[in-house]
Amino acid sequence: MSESSIATARQAVNTAMAVLRAASSSVTGQELIDQLKFLKTVSRQAEHDVLHTIARLDREGEFAERGVRPAPAVADLLRCRETEARRLVAVAASVFPTSLHGQPLPPKLPGTAMALGGWEIDQAHAEVIERVLRSDAAGRLDPRLWANVEIQLADLARIYRPDQLAGLARDWIEQLDQDGPAPDEGEPLVNELHLAKSRHGGGQIKGRLDASTFEVVARAIRAILQPSSDENKSLGQRQADALGAICEHALDEGYLPAEGGERPHITSILNWEWMQGQARGATLEYGGQTTAGELRRLMCDAKITPVVLDGESRPLDVGREKRCVTPAQRKAVAARDRGCAHPGCDRTPRWCQVHHIRMWAHHGESDIINLVMLCRLLPNDP
Repeated sequence: MSESSIATARQAVNTAMAVLRAASSSVTGQELIDQLKFLKTVSRQAEHDVLHTIARLDREGEFAERGVRPAPAVADLLRCRETEARRLVAVAASVFPTSLHGQPLPPKLPGTAMALGGWEIDQAHAEVIERVLRSDAAGRLDPRLWANVEIQLADLARIYRPDQLAGLARDWIEQLDQDGPAPDEGEPLVNELHLAKSRHGGGQIKGRLDASTFEVVARAIRAILQPSSDENKSLGQRQADALGAICEHALDEGYLPAEGGERPHITSILNWEWMQGQARGATLEYGGQTTAGELRRLMCDAKITPVVLDGESRPLDVGREKRCVTPAQRKAVAARDRGCAHPGCDRTPRWCQVHHIRMWAHHGESDIINLVMLCRLLPNDP
């Protein structure tokens, strides 16, 4: 098209739009709605022609001759983001494909091309269809099924918005791709787990697991995961609680090897100044801080070794180790309570600890009548 032809066409468009604006000043209601739909049709015509022009520029080697790639060139010409330009180029290549010799070919997305050419769908609809059908899951479909899906997605695009179409298309492709991707035959995934202690106590866990290890961990967590209705906690919080309960259960049951001649244990340290000031918590062996309630829970069924330190952290006195709840008492409480005594909780004795009803630190006796079985996942203050 010559410059004079482009100028003539531009003048005609401006004149038509001026007439439309003048007419719209006196219309209301349904007429305005009809005008809006008409304007959208005009916009779709322009979008279709933009795609066709991009395809022609690429087919005729204009981009290559100028030494530029299609997407950056389109982004510069249309003053749009390069991500948007890449989508335009991808749709143009699917709707108006060419051979290696620059000859036009039948469209890769015939249903989509027809809907675009009939000004029935937006460029955004075509982008959704092209992106979904380019996915790995769609690539695993039988070619005939793939072609049928493309035609039906074009029909759905005539009814749904692009965002709605994207959700429908993604779910549909996932259902059709029942076998999923083939197992990775490359380098096997190596299990990794990193524990990072936070400055003020606690920490973070990061890592990756192979398929079998992930399955074991996921099944173990699901087995004792508290329902969301039982606690005002997110799924992530409840999964973290479950993982802690699994580890604590392994420590309690003695499944783990000895550490320094003893079963693995948690050491809490009470500073003398804290003791004098009626401390509200304690320092743990790895540097974290614990609340008073959590400390009481840990101490309720534990081996206690009092060690009094002076101001320079030198031991002044080391007490004699003693156990508050004996194995025989635990068996008796388990036989009586049959598991967690909290209403509605069905945890078995294996997942529970024995706590004092009246705290041992407050002169509560370690008698059966003063003991109760509770699971770790319940908020408790022994």
